[in-house]
Amino acid sequence: MIQEHELIHIGRILRTHGTSGELQCRMLNTLWEDNDATFLILNVDEIFVPFRVTDWRTKGSEDVLLTLHSVSTEQHAMRFVGCEAYMLRSDLPTDVQEQTDLTTLIGYTLCDVERGELGKITAIDTSTMNTLVQLDNGALLPLHGDFVTEADAQTRKLTIRTPDGLME
Repeated sequence: MIQEHELIHIGRILRTHGTSGELQCRMLNTLWEDNDATFLILNVDEIFVPFRVTDWRTKGSEDVLLTLHSVSTEQHAMRFVGCEAYMLRSDLPTDVQEQTDLTTLIGYTLCDVERGELGKITAIDTSTMNTLVQLDNGALLPLHGDFVTEADAQTRKLTIRTPDGLME
């Protein structure tokens, strides 16, 4: 069985395209286009189901049209409209896997051991030497492994010890 920690969220199926079972997927990132993945994983009724992709092409700047093995009619494809789309982390090169692992923290509550709850993580910025987390209150904080004291996937809570002077 495929587990969520093995996946990276890449988009959502918007609608069918044509009558031959093709699906239009709105992509959240370029991971699908940038990598040579064979399988698309869809969250169907809270179960991660893999589908072999037999063909795909871009449509505009955000969408991809996908042909899935054994999905050949519009009626069959309709079943997947609205499903969240994922790809296997193992299909990504190692350096990309390391960067995308941080995106799993989006939605976590960030807490400081002394200051308590700081906010929910809404984005991770890895474009500079220092990785930054953006909180729902607009704050940007550096994220470094030395700051993290606990990460709890069950409660989706990340606890850090903020360096002196950073939050004053």
